[in-house]
Amino acid sequence: MSYQVLARKWRPQTFSEVTGQETVTRTLQNAIQSGRIAHAFLFSGIRGVGKTTTARILAKALNCHQGPTISPCGTCVSCEEIARSNSVDVLEIDAASNRRIDDVRELRESVRYGTARDRFKIFIIDEVHMLTNEAFNALLKTLEEPPPHVKLILATTEHHKIPVTITSRCQQYHFKPIPFAVIFEKLREICTEEGLQISDYALRAVASVGQGSMRDAQSSLDRIMAFSGREVSDQDVRALLGLVDSSHLLRVFSCVIGEDRPTLIREVKELAEQGVDPLIFCRRLIEHVRNLLVFRTTGWDESLLNLPDDEKPLIEEQASRTTELDLIRFYDLLTRTESELRWHPHPRVHLELALVKLVELTRLPMLESVLGSLTSGSPLPNASPQRSRPEVRSTRQPEASQAVPRQPAPAVPPADVPGEDPAPPAQLVGSSPEVAHFLSAVQRDNAPLYGSLEHASAISLAPGHVIIRFPESELSHLKVAGMDFNLRFLTDLGAKFTGGSCEVQIVTEKAQRRETVTDPVQDPGVQSFLEAFPGKIMVERKAGS
Repeated sequence: MSYQVLARKWRPQTFSEVTGQETVTRTLQNAIQSGRIAHAFLFSGIRGVGKTTTARILAKALNCHQGPTISPCGTCVSCEEIARSNSVDVLEIDAASNRRIDDVRELRESVRYGTARDRFKIFIIDEVHMLTNEAFNALLKTLEEPPPHVKLILATTEHHKIPVTITSRCQQYHFKPIPFAVIFEKLREICTEEGLQISDYALRAVASVGQGSMRDAQSSLDRIMAFSGREVSDQDVRALLGLVDSSHLLRVFSCVIGEDRPTLIREVKELAEQGVDPLIFCRRLIEHVRNLLVFRTTGWDESLLNLPDDEKPLIEEQASRTTELDLIRFYDLLTRTESELRWHPHPRVHLELALVKLVELTRLPMLESVLGSLTSGSPLPNASPQRSRPEVRSTRQPEASQAVPRQPAPAVPPADVPGEDPAPPAQLVGSSPEVAHFLSAVQRDNAPLYGSLEHASAISLAPGHVIIRFPESELSHLKVAGMDFNLRFLTDLGAKFTGGSCEVQIVTEKAQRRETVTDPVQDPGVQSFLEAFPGKIMVERKAGS
């Protein structure tokens, strides 16, 4: 007997065997049981999700000698012929090669005649969107009023190309992409039955390549079996499918967030030597960015991440070194790069430049810091290609790296700091060049902390001291700034700015009235910003203000 590929050998033969399309199969079974069987069906969805397979099962359910039934026997003449695609009363038509009006006229002529043996004459038209406009028009009357013995099942991967005059005459069913977990479990079942030894890592890779298509995943597994035999190694899977090793991907991303440009370029060179397609690597990097964003949002959830447990420490470590804003910026740049790599004449160079751009994205200043710099009269954060980095270095004293920081003060001390004159309060955030530079360094290296410091009422720098004041209404941000790791960060950074060891004090103060500018456009900071970045100001005011 000739060899059957896995996709054909493991093709579902009953509704219960169709995986990932429970909504569709349940509706069809209910329709058969209640006798409410439509005369025309339209199955739509991506390739390899079970459209044609379900059409054949539906045909068997309607024409089975024990039916109509939701559980066709599979042994009668009708069921066996439909399974082999040679039934005299179930005709499968490929619209891609039979797309002309003359082909549809032949179908209309065949519809007029009764069945040869079975209960219904069923026409399965695959890739129906390939029909010409004239052919669609010729099909309209048959779809609207077919003879009682005729059922039509249309299948397409491009629903939007079908005229509304056709879709309105059909009972429509959308086949969703099959979930990763469902494909993974089905592949594991197939490997067990076929006696194939393969790791979960390799099966995850095969399931991911399928991208929601069961047939694509099974075809990839078939190719791997032909290449490796019954014992499949992870290296064989990566080589055959052109996949990127997870460890390599993690190293590249570590270089990005660590701003290690030389190593980053060498990693791309190694990818090229291994024959990895830059487009495939870019797609994997997009998936990695998405996984980091999901991890930061929901924590470690296997149903959302589809990652092995041994990658959890690395994912957790990289997620802690990025912010949601960084990851959103990364995603935007990488999706543009993916689109450009499809046609770019120098894909490797384009990928290298895109990765270097990712490094620079983490150093872009926030609009608030730009406005603060303009208000204080200090240089704009992006006025120099190096931005705030040299400014931080200029304040570092030789002994700063050797200094031992003092024990930080409690996160929430009394409102008044002992030994200090409580009035007047410290300078407002961003009103001093030193404070602006200090905040720029916080934003670059600890964006979550910077988000809380934005709610401080005042920050002051003095030799050996950093004093941060929060209003009573911002206690939640005060607590964030007072966390142990944030206090250690502020202590080390303060030592670089103030020289020697440093003590960080975080205090609360009663709310104070501040002057407000009635017209934001007249604000000096806004005017300075407009001089540097000409544009149109849009002012949003609440109703009644």
